[in-house]
Amino acid sequence: MFDLHRRRLAWLRAAMSRSPALRRSPGRDDAPPAATAAYSPALRHGESGTADAFRARLAADAVERARIRLDPTHVPVELRGIMPLAEHWGICDDAIREGMQDAESQASKEAMADAVNPHNATITAWLDRRPVGGLMSDEAAAFMYLQLGLTELALFREE
Repeated sequence: MFDLHRRRLAWLRAAMSRSPALRRSPGRDDAPPAATAAYSPALRHGESGTADAFRARLAADAVERARIRLDPTHVPVELRGIMPLAEHWGICDDAIREGMQDAESQASKEAMADAVNPHNATITAWLDRRPVGGLMSDEAAAFMYLQLGLTELALFREE
């Protein structure tokens, strides 16, 4: 009989011996600063870590690269006025979005919430009209993550 448990552990030990990221203990400051390091993905396939460790390995321009330009023709007319907010706040990556939110002032967060909250019912209705199982457009995703950000900041209100 195969000892599947032992086989998995052997594979894990071999992977750990090959991966410098897995050999390092969390919180060590032995990595070069993000500005001087060549770009590489913050995590590679098979790696895991805390959100703080993930953010520490991100390039300095990660937030800007996570933002996408939205096409106004794919956004309902009544939501085009808050489209710049969806571009700025609607980041799909949880760790990058959290880091961006932490860097923003409380006044900026509240101003965004005041501008977006009156439109939450319209945003939700638009997202609900999307075909089940169909691909979500970048525009729809940005508005969905904008609402998720409001929820994460405890500022979401359906007015």
